[in-house]
Amino acid sequence: MAPGSPTYLWAAELVLRRHRRPLRVHEIVTYAQDLGLFSEGMHSRTPQKSLQARLSIEILSNADHSRFVRTASGLFFLRELLAEAHASEAGDERLDLPHPMKPEPYTARRRAPPPATERVLAIPREHYATLLSFQGLKLDNGELVRRLVGGPLDYLSRTEAEETDSHKQVVTYVLVTHGAKVLSFRRGTFNRAAAFLKGSLCIGFGGHVSEDDITIFSYADAGIVANAVREIQEEIDLAPSGAQVIDSEDVRIVGLINDDSSEVGRRHVGIVMRYEVKDWAAWERAERGEASINQLSWIDALSGSVNLIEFEYWSQLCWRALFPVVAKAQPAYKILRKKPFRSAHHLVIGGGIGSGKSRATRHLTQAFGYVEVNSGRVIAELLGLPPVPLTPRPHFQELAWEFVRSPDGPSRLAAALAHAAGRSGARQVVFDGVRQLSTLQALRAASEAPIALLFVHAAPDLAYDLHSGRMRAGGEPPVERDAFMRMLSAPVELDVASLMAEADAVIYNWAGEDHYGRTLSAMAEELGLRRRNEVD
Repeated sequence: MAPGSPTYLWAAELVLRRHRRPLRVHEIVTYAQDLGLFSEGMHSRTPQKSLQARLSIEILSNADHSRFVRTASGLFFLRELLAEAHASEAGDERLDLPHPMKPEPYTARRRAPPPATERVLAIPREHYATLLSFQGLKLDNGELVRRLVGGPLDYLSRTEAEETDSHKQVVTYVLVTHGAKVLSFRRGTFNRAAAFLKGSLCIGFGGHVSEDDITIFSYADAGIVANAVREIQEEIDLAPSGAQVIDSEDVRIVGLINDDSSEVGRRHVGIVMRYEVKDWAAWERAERGEASINQLSWIDALSGSVNLIEFEYWSQLCWRALFPVVAKAQPAYKILRKKPFRSAHHLVIGGGIGSGKSRATRHLTQAFGYVEVNSGRVIAELLGLPPVPLTPRPHFQELAWEFVRSPDGPSRLAAALAHAAGRSGARQVVFDGVRQLSTLQALRAASEAPIALLFVHAAPDLAYDLHSGRMRAGGEPPVERDAFMRMLSAPVELDVASLMAEADAVIYNWAGEDHYGRTLSAMAEELGLRRRNEVD
């Protein structure tokens, strides 16, 4: 690997600094992959073992001067954050937490990563802010792209670009098509821990536009089309089929993807392009050219509908905008385990803001006899605050995050939830709004009944539309798009996506309120739940 390129230790440091608590290696890998911190050169079949080895060697070699430290068997942390962690453990009077003796702080020599050899194209915030005022995919014939690259541009080292919110890195996302056929692949050569990315299908080829893509012939568009051509020829091996070299004239811009719902999304803008294959006989037999491309295959859009559940978010956006007829954009569900639902149980509803958790909770209480315990109201009582919206959501999120990351926060919240469930005397209780894995694990330990988890998933752009619609229906003005996306990626929401990997059932809310109740009922009946009028 070239000096200064992204490394496992660099990724681990960014993740630990962001979460500010000790993590296990598999957690660090999960969060690093979700943030897009692993470069192509870091893909392996066992990234956990690779990171474990590097952390161990770093600590062994540098001892007290290592920037990393073990806090327990299998737990790693940043040495410089130990003092902050101990201060947090000392308690906060607002939360009435215990006050153990404060240990001596550790000190460590900080080492900044050296400059990366790859310099990527980045757009300064002051230029892109007015042009990228949308969430999701915006169709464009090239005019918006020309305006985007026609202003101030910078080239930043890859490591620097991944650590700054002042710029958006430009990446290409090319759809390869032949009539109604679309070329797809399965992303990655390793297992992604986040369930919504694990084994996900993709229809976009491409990568970061870099300084190397600029020539006298590609200067006008900052090397975007040249990068697209290069990436296709690297990721797809055309030699065995005898296909001709791709002509840049056949690659056309069709839109831009702006995704501010996550940290990695806020740092990238995707230029969506389409390459229409002419030599079908050759392309039909094309093979993968890189290890990150798996199961290369053509999808015939005319042979049936496309199940969006199987695709990553950017591909979902492309299906919905460019192939609306074939995209099966409606609520659907997946049942992974029926056992937790077979007898008296407590059901946790997880999901992001605006996904439809409250709607699912209401339906289950009204139609299937569940009794609701709202986790937001329970934590509000523990904090001594009115719940949202009486307390503004950003302020509530900040205080709730302080609470759940305290040493006994998850156990206190779980105990309060379990107590409320027991007080109800109901056989079936639903908890609306659990957001942390630690709380879920503590609740499993505290509850006398089996815990089932239903995860409600809605794409960020749809979640915003759903949330705005509900605000208007309630007579309130909707929050601004940027404010909503910041709420989606607030620290207290960091674990939400990971909850999906723990789910016993998942419901995909593609179309909002339309048919949502019928889909919930169909899932509940397949799980063997009895309707309220059928309960003795």
